[in-house]
Amino acid sequence: MTEHELKRPFNPDTLREIADSYGTPTYCYSEQIIRDRISLLRSHLSGTPVHLSYAAKANVALPILRLMLDEGLGVDAVSPAELELAIRVGFAPDQILYSANNMTDQEMNLAASKGVVMNVGELSRLKRFGQDFPCSRVCVRLNPQIGAGHHKHVITAGRDSKFGIPVEQTDEIKRIVSEYDLQLIGLHQHIGSGILDTDVVWAAIAVMLDVAIQFDSLQFINLGGGLGVPYGPNEHALDLSLWREKIVRPLEEYRGRHPSTDLTFVFEPGRFLVAEAGVLLVRVNTIKETEHHLFAGVDSGMGHLSRPAIYGAYHAVYNLSHPDGELNTYDIVGNICESADFFARERAIQEIRVGDLLAILDVGAYGMSMASLYNMRPLPAQLWLPAEGTEIRLVTARESATELIDRLYPGLD
Repeated sequence: MTEHELKRPFNPDTLREIADSYGTPTYCYSEQIIRDRISLLRSHLSGTPVHLSYAAKANVALPILRLMLDEGLGVDAVSPAELELAIRVGFAPDQILYSANNMTDQEMNLAASKGVVMNVGELSRLKRFGQDFPCSRVCVRLNPQIGAGHHKHVITAGRDSKFGIPVEQTDEIKRIVSEYDLQLIGLHQHIGSGILDTDVVWAAIAVMLDVAIQFDSLQFINLGGGLGVPYGPNEHALDLSLWREKIVRPLEEYRGRHPSTDLTFVFEPGRFLVAEAGVLLVRVNTIKETEHHLFAGVDSGMGHLSRPAIYGAYHAVYNLSHPDGELNTYDIVGNICESADFFARERAIQEIRVGDLLAILDVGAYGMSMASLYNMRPLPAQLWLPAEGTEIRLVTARESATELIDRLYPGLD
């Protein structure tokens, strides 16, 4: 696929019909792509007990969560709302890992009341958990002192990271676990997001395994997620053909050496499963040419897709209205009062005219889940494209400005 093609199974005619029927901006999610990504990852993890869990923070659209449940995945929840949503969708407590960062006592008590295992990344929280819930099951998040990711803001391990208990403090973990007679049933790590190098993945795993051999009560080792997808034309997909030799076989050999007889491994991808399954449809309302730039202004902005503004992230843009147009260089800009409000900079795209429909690709992960009401712009609609060709379903409707104000400030005249 080149920069100027639309990813299958997205059908240009279908997307144009969606925009005509539901308006813009609108997120569309493909069930088929998500199921294909799950199948692809599973096919390269066979040979040792590996369980997949979905990092819900990537996208909490209800059809996506229900698909994950249907596929037998667990869920990694990082907030009280994600936890409650997972339970309401139907995930059993033993399918949920609660991994809130710097959780409050209230959150800890809530998670305990739901019967889920907590993933604790601070010694002080581990001690408080032990004081309030002695003899309970718990998972500990480690910092293997190896971090990676597509941007410094998504690196979640290493010497400068706030996440996880440094591996150098393993003895203190043991002491607290022993003092409160805790059942340490899991170890967890997550080193970053958008990783495309198998060797980096294994380097962090190796540190985890060195620590895990010291705990004979473990039921699982959660190896994290962070698996990347190729957003830009010069990026290559994670080479899963290397995984059997570089990851699966070493894990199986390690399992034979570990004192626990029923040890399983967990991967918790988010982006890898849903990023490529999402398209954001936007409508061009302005063309502005200056001495140095040709701007195409659209009816969406960084409040709806913040990754380009926050990370400088690349998302391919496809002109659905003029797919055979001559390529021209555009800056695709939004309707938010910020200079960072760009979807694409100096990008070769099929000729854009006022009224054209654009598809911003690979937005299924950390698109809607990071969206905000900045400038009081209502959120996009969300649509679900079923795999079997059945009727497209509305997930969430787009509010009008009046509906937004009425919801936020009920009773205001």
